[in-house]
Amino acid sequence: MKNGRLFEILYLLVEKRSLTAGELARRLEVSERTIYRDVDALSAAGIPVYAQKGKGGGIRLMDQFVLDRCLLSQEQQDEILFALQAIRATAGGEEALSRMSALFRREGNGWLEVDFTDWGSGAAERETFSLVKRAVLERRSLSFTYYSSAGERSSRTVEPARLVFKAGCWYLSAFCRSRQDWRIFRLVRMEGLELGEGTCPFREPPEQLEAPMPGDYRGVDLRLRFAPSAAWRVRDYFHPKQISVLEDGRLEVACTFPEDQWLLSFLLSFGSQLEVLSPGSWRDIIKEEMKRSLEVYETGQTLSSYMAYPCVRDGADPAQHKEVIPMEERKFCQCCGMPLDKSEDRGTETGGALSGDYCHYCYQDGAFTAPDATMDDIIAFNLKFNAENGHPFGPQEEAEKMMRSWFPTLKRWREG
Repeated sequence: MKNGRLFEILYLLVEKRSLTAGELARRLEVSERTIYRDVDALSAAGIPVYAQKGKGGGIRLMDQFVLDRCLLSQEQQDEILFALQAIRATAGGEEALSRMSALFRREGNGWLEVDFTDWGSGAAERETFSLVKRAVLERRSLSFTYYSSAGERSSRTVEPARLVFKAGCWYLSAFCRSRQDWRIFRLVRMEGLELGEGTCPFREPPEQLEAPMPGDYRGVDLRLRFAPSAAWRVRDYFHPKQISVLEDGRLEVACTFPEDQWLLSFLLSFGSQLEVLSPGSWRDIIKEEMKRSLEVYETGQTLSSYMAYPCVRDGADPAQHKEVIPMEERKFCQCCGMPLDKSEDRGTETGGALSGDYCHYCYQDGAFTAPDATMDDIIAFNLKFNAENGHPFGPQEEAEKMMRSWFPTLKRWREG
């Protein structure tokens, strides 16, 4: 305990150069008499520390004294200060940075600022990071709600192993108890974090931070052309070897991406700054989605009207997609929301006539196929279909929200 206090006094004097015995006593929670004994011990050990009485006096180090910092070059000292700045940016290390700056006699250490948070991020993001960091350091389990890139929500309990900053984002590498395997989690998609009791067994995390590919993974080779105004984003997302600059300043990119709903959202985020050159199927997908987006604004229809008419279905041939029917001409099943664009989609009345209100899944021979089903049952069935078929209705939470606002207006549920 005494040795630790002696080093504490030494660090404080290196940083402040002069402190009164009272200031040191309050800082270290000991008596002034103990401080003077510690000063004598430091002096006996060869540290040039002395006490000066009178006004402006105090306990001082001789001006020429510094700890042995010559073992490190100036470049190495800069690297240490940079690392400490990074640690401070992750909720800690302020005192260590201050002490090392004093040790290296760097008065102006404000030349560097490290901030890993997004623009506009708030206290919640910093609190999440702090809690995950604590779970890693204390080897405690962590439970939370997680949203996948496809929008699926799941409850997870994990054994945290490593925090990783990659591609501008913080990730947690952890052993997932429900999957019984290693997984990576993006911190901004974690909610409701709770620390577990006790400690977790030690597990060696994988060397590489790579997301596991599903067994049905499909990649698509894309050729993209970007306007010059999108150059800054293109260079953010793509490797220089994938980019070719044309004479007029436009950029062409050859790349491979997973063929899923995320890719559609990513490409659309470039708006008119992007043209998909190939494959032709993805040109059709982009055109169809843009038409649907335009109709939202031209017809005034809410997004809930579109939820049962996906743009991209797993395994579907985009070239076979039909033209979008104007919203005012469309009819939907008044039980499950399925589009009734074709006669074969419709249910039947008694005698075989086609139903004008219900699909053949919900209504046959003048009666509901599931007469005891509730609106919640139908919503649950649609959400299950959504999850099992690549989320054609969008992320689960958004799809459920739209269904619950739209379904009460459908005839079956409106009439009770």
